[in-house]
Amino acid sequence: MPDFEFVVLGSGIAGLTFALQAAAHGRVLVLCKAHLSETNTAYAQGGIAAVLDPTDSFEQHVQDTLEAGAGLCDEAAVRYMVQEAPAAIQWLQGIAVGFDEVESGDMALGLEGGHSRHRIVHVKDHTGRSIQQALEAAVRRHPNISVQEHQMGIELLAETSNTGTFCYGVQVLDLHTQEARSIRAQAVVLATGGSGQVYQYTTNPGIATGDGLAMAARAGAEIQNMEFFQFHPTALYQPNGEVFLISEALRGAGAELVLPDGSRFMHHYHSLGSLAPRDIVARAVLTEMQRHQNPCLYLDVRHLPAGKVRENFPFIYHKCATIGIYVENDLIPIVPAAHYQCGGVRTDLHGQTSIGRLYAIGEVACTGVHGANRLASNSLLEGVVFAKRAAVHVAGLTQRQSEAVPDLPTEQNYLGVLWPGMRAEIVQTRAKVQALLWQQAGIVRSVKGLMQCQAKIDALQRKVKGIACMTGLHQEVQELQNLLTVAELITKAALARRESVGGHFLTEALPDERYSLDNIV
Repeated sequence: MPDFEFVVLGSGIAGLTFALQAAAHGRVLVLCKAHLSETNTAYAQGGIAAVLDPTDSFEQHVQDTLEAGAGLCDEAAVRYMVQEAPAAIQWLQGIAVGFDEVESGDMALGLEGGHSRHRIVHVKDHTGRSIQQALEAAVRRHPNISVQEHQMGIELLAETSNTGTFCYGVQVLDLHTQEARSIRAQAVVLATGGSGQVYQYTTNPGIATGDGLAMAARAGAEIQNMEFFQFHPTALYQPNGEVFLISEALRGAGAELVLPDGSRFMHHYHSLGSLAPRDIVARAVLTEMQRHQNPCLYLDVRHLPAGKVRENFPFIYHKCATIGIYVENDLIPIVPAAHYQCGGVRTDLHGQTSIGRLYAIGEVACTGVHGANRLASNSLLEGVVFAKRAAVHVAGLTQRQSEAVPDLPTEQNYLGVLWPGMRAEIVQTRAKVQALLWQQAGIVRSVKGLMQCQAKIDALQRKVKGIACMTGLHQEVQELQNLLTVAELITKAALARRESVGGHFLTEALPDERYSLDNIV
């Protein structure tokens, strides 16, 4: 008998939505590497895209998504997500997410890059945090959901039978006691978010080390389109400081990208100007930074009505003020940063991976809705829609005869000593990986650079494997191994796609007609 019917790794919008939906069908265990509230979702500022205006249409949202994805989206997945968006918003309201409203009582709808209509539902500029808080409260109240914090997934437990490979549980490391244990489940759900920490500059929090993706890859799951990593064009530039996202919604409200002399430039790159799709804007910003030999470019909001930024974007306004930038009078310095993993563990429309009883939802998954480049504010939407879909599907698992499940493996809690010198070496190696990916598998890539990157990753993997043999199970070592797995997946996928498309830009690109839909490892 399983310890729980469903084990969820990750506590963002996808993981907690699944937990709340699946709890009607069985016991759910939510495992999170840090505190329940420390997720990529909590850092999302902009909002959720949904067709709620009578002048808008599902077809327009679909076409905007397909265009941003550069023709590589799975159209069936896109149409399903778009059609389910209004119900997703209604469900979130039902768990007490208080979206902004206009005086009439209708929801306030913002505009973001790549969208042809105002359709971004939001809570000021802290939408993700507000959603996270509402989901947490609902999960904490539910009698059929258990939450265990500071638990890091190590390996998936999988077995091969005459019907194929299936997952029957997961091995986790308790980060407080440093003890490993195995948990049996009817289904395991990866909702571990993205892997932005593989890059030197990222808007992702420190927990985003690609743990779920790496575990799935090691277990033999199909991984799709990892060459498509989205770089957000506007992270606050702070020399030697943390990377802080400046939401695209600010540009939707009228902010303009400008050069050091204050002149606008995006109209030279795209007809939508500063609201062009993110891959185009990020490359344009990088190009102009290099052309002007400047460490950053700028966002200009000085022309907006007095108080608009302070009232509608308080999080951004106060962050800028803390470092001496007063947006009524000053330009906001910005740089691109790694933001969103468009590829991931390949799934169908139910969240099923190529391994039986293993599901993936949210950023760790590749459902096909983002194609080569994600449309702004489709990520939180994807998390809700496909989590609900997966919860419906796993309910059927308890009614079907399952495969013969093997005994849980005997735990080997070997914990070696992580000497200060060894810990310093791990920190330095992690920084090397991040710099390597940023320089050679970042916004602009070359075949030569990617091949050099691959060779260096291979060497670093051998080195870190030796460290792991000496130290045993340590969070820092495991995360480094996961980042190297992610780096390998990105590099291999990038080398396999020899045309420039979306978030993958090659200096030696082949003609566009060679585009292929899927790049599967």
